[in-house]
Amino acid sequence: MIIFSTTVFGFNYGEKLKRRTKELYEIQRCMCEIENQIIYTHTPLPDTLKNAAIKAKEPISSVLEQIYYMLEENKVYSVYEAFKSAFSDKIETLSLKDEDITIIMDFSKSLGESDVEGQRAIFSLATENIKKQIKISENVIKKNVKMYRCLGFSIGAVISILLI
Repeated sequence: MIIFSTTVFGFNYGEKLKRRTKELYEIQRCMCEIENQIIYTHTPLPDTLKNAAIKAKEPISSVLEQIYYMLEENKVYSVYEAFKSAFSDKIETLSLKDEDITIIMDFSKSLGESDVEGQRAIFSLATENIKKQIKISENVIKKNVKMYRCLGFSIGAVISILLI
């Protein structure tokens, strides 16, 4: 049982690293979707977030949906507050790191605050930062997933040997 539980723990930790990369890709895709709707079709921000939430995968879709409801019902004073509240509510279900959330929060501070060219620059900067985080995450996966899996089994084996 000890070996099994530590092995499962190692596999789960490795999968969490993979989920982070998937969530970052989904955020990047959603940013492109939001950018296109804001810049080219001039869709209002709440409607844009609703459309992005419909097309997004979980858990990102639930975060975007929550942001949409907060903005639509005027429960917050700014877009930043909506993003901050939604991400803090869903932090347990997300596999994102603090650096990832910081990028998104910085992005949300400027969202909807400038003209089309300013928005284009904001989206470009945020997308580049997310791409950097994706590369870092992929490198961590390559280096560490197999190690965590083997480490889980090894620690379980060591504990079992010590108990016998």
